[in-house]
Amino acid sequence: MDQQRGEGVMGDATRKVGDTVSDLAAKIDQAKPVFRDLQASAGAAIDKAAGLARDASSAGIQAVAQAGDAIQGVAREVGNKVDQAATTAYQQGARAGGYVSRYAEEQPLTALLIAGAIGYGLAYLIHRN
Repeated sequence: MDQQRGEGVMGDATRKVGDTVSDLAAKIDQAKPVFRDLQASAGAAIDKAAGLARDASSAGIQAVAQAGDAIQGVAREVGNKVDQAATTAYQQGARAGGYVSRYAEEQPLTALLIAGAIGYGLAYLIHRN
């Protein structure tokens, strides 16, 4: 009877951990578009800077000043997007960490068993070669 109850607890804990991992994966998927936008912005900034540098070599000092201003503007834009992406990733990680911490407080034995199982699985994956 105790074994059935223990298996039930482990099953529940496994489902909760699976749900937590799924939620975290979904949140990471939500952050991917921000990183893609950031990558696209960086590529556009590099292309624009290269074009302005070509123009600057033929147009003189005024073009160099314009290129510098454009590069600064693009760098600010990219910096803002990086800041937004980092903030989003940090907040999602903090929420996931808070959930795991609350669960570990509520179910310490189950959390310990799950952590041990995950650690064993990772060790198996690392050392199986």
